[in-house]
Amino acid sequence: MKIVKKWGKRENIAKICLVLGTFINPLGFDALFAFTTKLTGSYVITDVIFYGVALFFFGLHFLLSRKKIQI
Repeated sequence: MKIVKKWGKRENIAKICLVLGTFINPLGFDALFAFTTKLTGSYVITDVIFYGVALFFFGLHFLLSRKKIQI
């Protein structure tokens, strides 16, 4: 089996998505979370927003960092 690397630009975008997903995951960004809670008026809605955005970026990372496997 041989793993074929994709283009470098795609890998860089995948790494950026991973960093953004890690930052947006609700652990240590109190100011942004508090601001969004004030805007929405609900902790649960804010939590869903942040988890949704983090999931979006993690998903992009996994889609963009896939490697083709040739047999």
